[in-house]
Amino acid sequence: MSRPGFFDEYPSFFHTSATAAFPNRLNERYRACIEWNRPIISGKRVVDIASHDGRWSFAAIKAGASHVVGLEAREHLVKAAQSNLREYGVSENSFRFVLGDAFETIDRIEPRSVDTVLCLGFFYHVANHVLLLSKIARLKPQHIILDTAVAADHRSVVVFQKENPELESKAVRFDGNVQETVLVGFPSLPAIELMMSNFGWRYEYYPWRSVGIRQWDHIEDYHDGTRVTLRARSAEA
Repeated sequence: MSRPGFFDEYPSFFHTSATAAFPNRLNERYRACIEWNRPIISGKRVVDIASHDGRWSFAAIKAGASHVVGLEAREHLVKAAQSNLREYGVSENSFRFVLGDAFETIDRIEPRSVDTVLCLGFFYHVANHVLLLSKIARLKPQHIILDTAVAADHRSVVVFQKENPELESKAVRFDGNVQETVLVGFPSLPAIELMMSNFGWRYEYYPWRSVGIRQWDHIEDYHDGTRVTLRARSAEA
């Protein structure tokens, strides 16, 4: 039987998106992405890249974040995020959701105005990981929380594939891109670690296999290591 958790108290997030909205998955991901990182979220200014329906922005605020800026490319998800946070009584002064391509909207954020960056479920939906990390590094955050699918390869590689942008859980096609599919890349663990070290970030992984999980339904990817959660600390922190 799955363990009860954070999102059981906020069931709207089980319905405002069809993307992996399973109670066991959301609750266990909360423990890994938010609860494990409470010290680097509480009292901090947070940017939530690909904020979706606001689930992680909301969780960060409930964990004590002083303010969250969510970047999201799909308009219906921005509206869902705003609705969810208002439904659960979050102050309008605590959050802001920005509609647009993450690679563009992140450039509007001033350096040193962010303490912690959330990049949850987005890293493997892009093809240029180093560019994304360089844009994050420009902000000079103290910490990054990264949750991503990974390629099963012991070498430092990125496995490219195409995604259907019509699906909510996949990459987005922006105006000017006439292709029916979008190119994305799944980095291997050695590739992620090399990229992190290149920016001087020290990282550690959430120990998914040793935190007492007995029910692995809907989180099999974390069990078999094809998805990981890590936090990284900047050299300046």
